[in-house]
Amino acid sequence: MLKQILFFMVVIAALSACASKQDLPTFKETIDEKGNGSGNGIEWRLSPQAQVTYYFLEALDHIASNDYDRAALALEKALVIAPDPRLYVELALVYWRQDKPSQALSTLDKGIDRFPLNPDLNFLLAEFYLGQNKNVEAVQTLEQYKEMVPDDIRVNEELASLYLELQDYARAVDLLEAVPGELRTPEMYYYLGRATNELGDSKKAVEYLQKAVRQRPGFLQAWAEKAFIFEQKRDYLQAERTYQQLLKLGEKNPDLIMRIVELNLLLNDPDRAMDMLAIGPEHVYFQLDALQHFVRNGFYQHARVVLENILQRADYPHIVYFYLALIAYESDDDQDKALYYLNEIPEDDYYYLQAISFKLRIYFQQERYMRALNLAREGQDLYPEESRMYFFEAIILETLEKLEQALEVLDRALDKWPGNTDLLFRKGVVLDKMDRKDECIQVMEEIILIDQDHHEALNYVGYTLAEQNRDLERALILIKRALKLDPGNGYYIDSLAWVYYQQGEYSMAWHEIRRAVDYVDNDPVIWEHYGDIAKALSKLDKALHGYELALKLDSENQQRLREQVDKIRSMLKNPSRAAVP
Repeated sequence: MLKQILFFMVVIAALSACASKQDLPTFKETIDEKGNGSGNGIEWRLSPQAQVTYYFLEALDHIASNDYDRAALALEKALVIAPDPRLYVELALVYWRQDKPSQALSTLDKGIDRFPLNPDLNFLLAEFYLGQNKNVEAVQTLEQYKEMVPDDIRVNEELASLYLELQDYARAVDLLEAVPGELRTPEMYYYLGRATNELGDSKKAVEYLQKAVRQRPGFLQAWAEKAFIFEQKRDYLQAERTYQQLLKLGEKNPDLIMRIVELNLLLNDPDRAMDMLAIGPEHVYFQLDALQHFVRNGFYQHARVVLENILQRADYPHIVYFYLALIAYESDDDQDKALYYLNEIPEDDYYYLQAISFKLRIYFQQERYMRALNLAREGQDLYPEESRMYFFEAIILETLEKLEQALEVLDRALDKWPGNTDLLFRKGVVLDKMDRKDECIQVMEEIILIDQDHHEALNYVGYTLAEQNRDLERALILIKRALKLDPGNGYYIDSLAWVYYQQGEYSMAWHEIRRAVDYVDNDPVIWEHYGDIAKALSKLDKALHGYELALKLDSENQQRLREQVDKIRSMLKNPSRAAVP
């Protein structure tokens, strides 16, 4: 409070010194003998300096009581007597608090007309423009000031902050690197760190941020940015150590503690993660958030400990049963136990939808299809806006080979969600199983029009074109795009191999089909392709291996495969025929 009073005294003294002694309005006050304002006492006059002081203090008093109209009036009176940059700043701030941006901007413009070199007026004008999303005007204000006052390095800092907001990282770096090293502030190093990281130079960014925290050890934003860069580089150890530094500085934000927990789990150190969890808040939802991370990373024993701590409370939510079910399912491989816990979640609970979805998955895996079917239909009644329940019903009917019914469910769902690509893709698959290829392709093409990154549809259309040996260039484009979106998908790699085969590019096809069987080694179609491509290259031993595996895996093309096996065995017995593909 003393510092604040001294500050006001300095400001008042400065304002008083600016008061003009000519052509000023007379300030009169009538008071009674007790000092109370009335019309019946003695009359006295204040000097111009005293009038400025009075109006300024009156304005502060009105601001403290949120009476901004009277505060503005008092400051306007003071400005008439003593036009001063600080009064313009205070008046503009009052108008801004009143949500009168045009008057605030007009006040600053008037102040800058009188005091064009004043930094406070220019910086505040830029800040107000930024608050109105007038980014161009904000930059222009500071750039004009910089031209007039090139030696004021503070404007470099303000401008750099603006350039960062506008994602003009190169200009921010150029501007700040022009400031001599000995004059750079911690904020400048912080901005340099952020900008250079965005430009792809994380090593240099860390160096700048290190200088920022060296100058100001308690610079929390710089520490956090440094940790974020380490996370981007997947250097989780350095990220964890940096976040620990924030803890040492007294930062106890729950989000920070949770991030350290997550990093220790990524570092395969669940015990240390548990230690960090212990210093966090005891709130049940904080504990549940941590529990989710332990489960997601496969640390089920530690997750059980967290669950036991939560279960000791009287107010734990039903989502606890969901995690108990998940641990029983994932860790114990006990589906019935998982179902037991899921059944503990009541129908009116927020998490019942998740429980239904989980139970559907288990029933489906247990081949309890009618139970799953009834549950999916129950889900539709309870959650009519959830498309997934229709999707589940269609999948179950498809599995039961009730394709017409599955198609009817999907069409009903698509009436409600016409652009839903999951439903459309399932419809395409059902149409394919019904041998309605042209309609299937039409649906898949519709999906691609809606979502050009739908890799399942891209692969489907591409592979179908390859199978039909037509429009192979487009097939190649579609499959390559699918692979770019899902590079480790063995089925997509097989599709690529098959396009090359159809194009006669057998060497490229052989390279890709070998990659495909590395990813998927139990699909008869892929092994049949393997055999065909190997045969085209006269790799008869490899071809025989592919065909025989396809037979063992119950390929639908049993007769063709037997014929190919017999033919190749004959070729191997009679080398003179081996040159014939």
